[in-house]
Amino acid sequence: MPFVGLLPVAFGDQNCFSQYQGYNGSSSRLLPFVHVNTLKALKQFWPNLPWKLDTDPCEASWFGIFCDAEKTTVIKLILPAQGISGSIPHEIGGFLNLQVLDLSYNRNLTGSLPLPLYHLTNLTELYLQECGFYGILSQDLTKLVNLNTLSLNGNSFSGPIPSAIGQLSQLVWLDLSENDLSGNLPPSLARLTRARHFHLQGNRLSGVIPVGIFNSKQRIIHLLLNNNSFEGPIPTDIGNLKELDILRLDHNHFSNFSKSLTSLTSMTTLRLDHNSLMGDLPDLSNLVNLQVLDLGNNQFSRGFIPSWLLIFPNLTTLCLEAANLQGSVPDELFSLQKLASVRLGYNSLTGTVDLTKAGPCLDQVDLQQNSLSGIIGSFKGTLNLQGNPVCQSSLDNLDGACHLILDPSTSTQSLHCNCKRRLTSNPSASFGSCLCSYPLNGLLVFTALKAFLDLKVISILKDGLVNGSPFIDTADQITIIILSDSLANISIFPKNAEAWNADQANSITALLSSKQVEFPGVGPYEYIPSGSYSPPESESVAQQLNANVEVGLGTAIAAIAAVLVILCSYAVLQRKRAEKAEEISKPFVSWVSMREDKCGPPKLKGARLFALAELKKATRNFNKSHEIGVGGYGKVYKGILPSGQQIAIKRAQSRSHQGLTEFKNEIELLSRVHHKNLVCLVGFCFEERMLVYEYVANGTLHDALLGHLSLILDWQRRLTIALDSARGLLYLHNEADPPVIHRDVKSSNILLDQNLVAKVADFGLSRLVPSNGVSGDGHVSTQVKGTLGYLDPEYCTTQRLSDKSDVYSFGVVLLELLTSRQPIQEGKYIVKEIRTAWRKGGLHAAIPLLDPQLEGCPEAELRAFLDLSLRCVEEEAALRPPMKQVVKEIEAIRDAATMPHVEVDGCVSKDLAFQYSGGYDIAITVEPK
Repeated sequence: MPFVGLLPVAFGDQNCFSQYQGYNGSSSRLLPFVHVNTLKALKQFWPNLPWKLDTDPCEASWFGIFCDAEKTTVIKLILPAQGISGSIPHEIGGFLNLQVLDLSYNRNLTGSLPLPLYHLTNLTELYLQECGFYGILSQDLTKLVNLNTLSLNGNSFSGPIPSAIGQLSQLVWLDLSENDLSGNLPPSLARLTRARHFHLQGNRLSGVIPVGIFNSKQRIIHLLLNNNSFEGPIPTDIGNLKELDILRLDHNHFSNFSKSLTSLTSMTTLRLDHNSLMGDLPDLSNLVNLQVLDLGNNQFSRGFIPSWLLIFPNLTTLCLEAANLQGSVPDELFSLQKLASVRLGYNSLTGTVDLTKAGPCLDQVDLQQNSLSGIIGSFKGTLNLQGNPVCQSSLDNLDGACHLILDPSTSTQSLHCNCKRRLTSNPSASFGSCLCSYPLNGLLVFTALKAFLDLKVISILKDGLVNGSPFIDTADQITIIILSDSLANISIFPKNAEAWNADQANSITALLSSKQVEFPGVGPYEYIPSGSYSPPESESVAQQLNANVEVGLGTAIAAIAAVLVILCSYAVLQRKRAEKAEEISKPFVSWVSMREDKCGPPKLKGARLFALAELKKATRNFNKSHEIGVGGYGKVYKGILPSGQQIAIKRAQSRSHQGLTEFKNEIELLSRVHHKNLVCLVGFCFEERMLVYEYVANGTLHDALLGHLSLILDWQRRLTIALDSARGLLYLHNEADPPVIHRDVKSSNILLDQNLVAKVADFGLSRLVPSNGVSGDGHVSTQVKGTLGYLDPEYCTTQRLSDKSDVYSFGVVLLELLTSRQPIQEGKYIVKEIRTAWRKGGLHAAIPLLDPQLEGCPEAELRAFLDLSLRCVEEEAALRPPMKQVVKEIEAIRDAATMPHVEVDGCVSKDLAFQYSGGYDIAITVEPK
């Protein structure tokens, strides 16, 4: 008799089937067909998963699939950071017995959460952090009553927190941070009595926190409400959380401190900074276990540094910036044994600071913008005294503590016209109807500094230039930008002229290079000319003086030598030409003979020899219409070979001083370097020392960021470009044989192909690390070369090259990706600007400096990227991460591969998990308890 009617509901249950016949006839023992069909649907939605559909998911241990002991049901689906894209299919509801679902760190997994997900009532752990989900969190989320872990952080969920979230009574870990949630905290949170972690930071939550939301039944250890818009008094109820370890209420609008917090004696981290707290500084003497304390940037009444700070034996980080403090700094404060970082800037502190008894962990003391008159003792860490009277009264033994970047004179008007002088790499940009003067630029490197670069020293430098040169009449012609403690860029503008003439430029260069200009009290120096900016569309003398922006002592020597050569007799010149012809013939004699046999040159991999005639034909005799760029090597032309292949030809300028043997060796090196993120060498022509590269269609990253190429660089593309470039540099440093140090990493040396894949360009033999030329500490002594704004300060002062020099320059590129600004623009140095903002108030203080196109990007990613960028541009090379670490961290940011807890050892944390940035390091251990 045939069956009539509906199938029973239990038909889909695993117990109704003892066996499922696989797709290709294989037997899947006891796994119910509904589970197998669900897996098949997931494979269709997410095709990159490495699942073989003709095998048993449980027996074959499919990646990310975990079955119960009897292998009859799927209980865990764990697929973090697998590059999954699309959305979660509704078929996910087929895993009725699923206990753990982890799809975290798949940034292209988007959409809203499907309704069937809320039917998985056996779920105990749900991890969807750092994906691309959006939409309002459904009240149906509260149906997952067995959840003990809910991690939805790092997405774009909006709207309020579900009002019935208190129904998730088993929750231990609640993380909704770094989303776009808004509204008030729901009172039902009070019912989460098992919760240990409340992570709600980085949203748009607002209003007064409801009374009673925190109670004595709760055992919360981490309460993170920072970076929201809460207001009103700090809730007294927080005092009920006796096991509280970390409390972050910073970056809100709280107005009143609650004395109940002083009873939380287990607390190790307390951050109340960047609020509107009023009244006196609270007495926190009961909190003897504090390791991190930040009360800065509030509206406290004027007062003194409290004495109770001196009894905290475990204190590692103290920040009382902009706390309206007056009086002296207690000497005992710096002797605390675990104290690593002290920030007391932007107050009214007076007197002398004694650092003679500094504790063993003390690494950073920031006292900027106070009224301190003296310092006692030496300090090996980072000391910031900028903006104190001591910087005006003393020029000795401050180790760069009075370091300034920006000279106020940069805002003065040009004598030649009524527009601001430009300190950009593109002076030909339109300035409206105004014509500006073009400066002579150079670097002053102080080799044994007797004074530290502050306003007083800047005045000495200007006076020396005015008194030492007949062409400089007033200090207003001079702009000085301090790049580091012993490195300054000077720009000297002509008076009543558009550009310097040759005699004037040569005279100033010669006076500085020969050290005839004196700077009393500053000490010995080296001058490194870096060329003149010349008017657009003109072959001015300034342009002829130095067409490239590479800086090096050799440039000055070349300029002087050029004058001498003009004075030489015709016979001497002819002899030099003969010697040059002989030099040309020797390095390539074997190559020419082999070309006649149609064999490739020796020791080359993939590069071919081009005749000059071939390249002339490809460029229509180097027609100006084929010119696509100018660099330190010479001009770059686009060419088309008879095969249709597009090429880029770098033609050496006639005054290039590279020897032919060196050129030959450079070609051999470049031909061995092959990586998808490095521009590939196609060939060469030794007749005019030309290098032939693959043509990269979308130009430079520099032009793309400035909007010259009409390319849209969203956050994801910028991360990918950063990662591509970093991988190219990592190859040069770690995998090339021999290793190569680039020495001129900059955004204009990063090219973008038709798919916006980044390729690093302009590396060669001059940056090779020879096996016999590396000192024991991994450096190479060399002339200073590079580009202003990207120069490693330590390299400039020591002329000792390491791969960390590239890391510094790459850090500047990372800041360009964040800001879409040039390294030096309108007299402001991007590194200084960002670093100052970051130290003052973390990401939120730096956001106004970022590219507006990045508005709305996940703050966690921006924060991590900015932190990495600033570590790359540390002035001390030893503090910069190696390129391998840089690649790893950018990969983690791109894939959002950050775990929800971090363990930190030592005096100072180097991790910023949970957004413990605030602009400074914090020594903590954060882990589930």
